[in-house]
Amino acid sequence: MRVCYLQFNYRIDSRAMPSLPYWRLSGFYFFYFAFIGAFSPYWSLYLQSLSFSALQIGVLMSLLLVARIFSPAVWGWLADHTGKRARVVQVAAVSGFLSFCGFFAGESFAWIFFVMLLMSFFWSASLPLREALTLSHLENATDK
Repeated sequence: MRVCYLQFNYRIDSRAMPSLPYWRLSGFYFFYFAFIGAFSPYWSLYLQSLSFSALQIGVLMSLLLVARIFSPAVWGWLADHTGKRARVVQVAAVSGFLSFCGFFAGESFAWIFFVMLLMSFFWSASLPLREALTLSHLENATDK
């Protein structure tokens, strides 16, 4: 049996690489996935406590996935055409938070549907945009 070892030698020239906003990038990832971890398991239980049927809960939960189809394309187009990627990510994240606050304003199915669709539209775009921003910061540090 033959064993093959691969060795990766990465040398990063710190002078050629712009300052990497490490804490802003890692903070975004932390809070994004902390929200997903707190929201996903308990949201359907909250909807059940509002006496929604299984069909209504399924429709509301599917909005998160439906928004992931369209939202990144819309926000990506906006980021590319304005050239202000970081600002678009900030607007998407803050708008997602503000739309989440709409859940406190009502409990009807139509209201929750509207707020969930709005929140999903903003929230689903922030991760792909942030990943593109992270990769653009790391372009000089990757092995080509």
